[in-house]
Amino acid sequence: MRDRGREEPLPPERLAGFSTRAIHEGDLAQSGIAEQPVAPPVWLTADYVYESLEHYTDVINERRPGFVYGRYGNPTHVALHNVLASLDAAEAAWSFASGMAAVHTAITTFAEKGDHVLAQQTLYGGTYGFLTKMAPRYGIEASFVEAEVDALASAIRPTTRLVVIEPLANPTFAVADVKGIAAVCAERGVPLLVDNTVATPYLLRPLELEGVSLVLHSTTKYIGGHSSLIGGSVAGNRAVIERIRHAAIEQGTTAGAFEAWLALMGVQTLGLRVERQCDNALTIARFLHDQPNVVDVGYSGLPEHRHHERARALFTGGRFGPMLSFTLAGGYEAAERMCDSLRLVRVGSSFGSLHSMVAQPATTSHRQFSKEDRAAAGITDGLIRFAVGGEDPDDLVADLAHALEKV
Repeated sequence: MRDRGREEPLPPERLAGFSTRAIHEGDLAQSGIAEQPVAPPVWLTADYVYESLEHYTDVINERRPGFVYGRYGNPTHVALHNVLASLDAAEAAWSFASGMAAVHTAITTFAEKGDHVLAQQTLYGGTYGFLTKMAPRYGIEASFVEAEVDALASAIRPTTRLVVIEPLANPTFAVADVKGIAAVCAERGVPLLVDNTVATPYLLRPLELEGVSLVLHSTTKYIGGHSSLIGGSVAGNRAVIERIRHAAIEQGTTAGAFEAWLALMGVQTLGLRVERQCDNALTIARFLHDQPNVVDVGYSGLPEHRHHERARALFTGGRFGPMLSFTLAGGYEAAERMCDSLRLVRVGSSFGSLHSMVAQPATTSHRQFSKEDRAAAGITDGLIRFAVGGEDPDDLVADLAHALEKV
């Protein structure tokens, strides 16, 4: 079933601003109600009744708009899809039960037995795990290269059906050559999937580049923003999302209604949150850059970073992302002492909320990588991933200074 949302889009003059769209694109007119709710209601019904058998038959066979079953989406999903498509500069979007559900459905929509998927070397551990452990069970082969034009172009095969990249590589936060890679994919006719979870549509809208086919988010992170939901999404042109939607229905990976509603509530403050988190991240990166026991800071907002100019050209608003990494000279032991000495910032399993959290990826989020693959991806034992929250920056710097004294 096609999403049944509002019949007419909001006037263009109301759609110009990012936060305006984040707040208002989820508005759905409630038929027969004169007073419209400010907060979109959540539809928790699993199924529906119809005027007749013909009515049901027409809806389930997509001969008329309507709703069938929770797995096929409901008005809450429609509202969320409207917002996500708008923020990602897409024609349509679909939401999933988790970020990994989005990864699984997107990849298996494009690739099947005998096909090849090309991904960047440094990427989220869950995506790496799927491509190396699960995809082979489908007969799909995966290989990994640097997110640079020359490396990627030479690795594309006749059987390559999808390229997967992250603009800000998790967990080093090196900046991919998104524009160059998109141009190569357009020239070769290979679809490009961009996992934009870390950069968010506030900083980057990959679909505005020729050659990008699909944008993916773990809505658990910055879209939701409060560590209160598990979800994922993809956005793209309508034809691609129709394929994704049908696959999600068959695979059972569509988001739950309540989680979709939580994402719909969280996305309204996405711009406000990410702006504050990016500003905090730059302050912290500058502080860490001057510390004697920090040997490297992975944050492209620093002029010294090798991808600084690339990031300036790629990201909007003069900001460089809400996450960073830093490497301690003492390896794992130093990282452990540092993390365990923090008082405000806590060791955490994810990122994207307003609470600042750290992790040591080599043993946690990227444990799926072999030792050799971790080394190739730049994930050393002394590397700490810092998901910067919305706290006062002076408090975060003071906490880091205290912990660094213990290293």
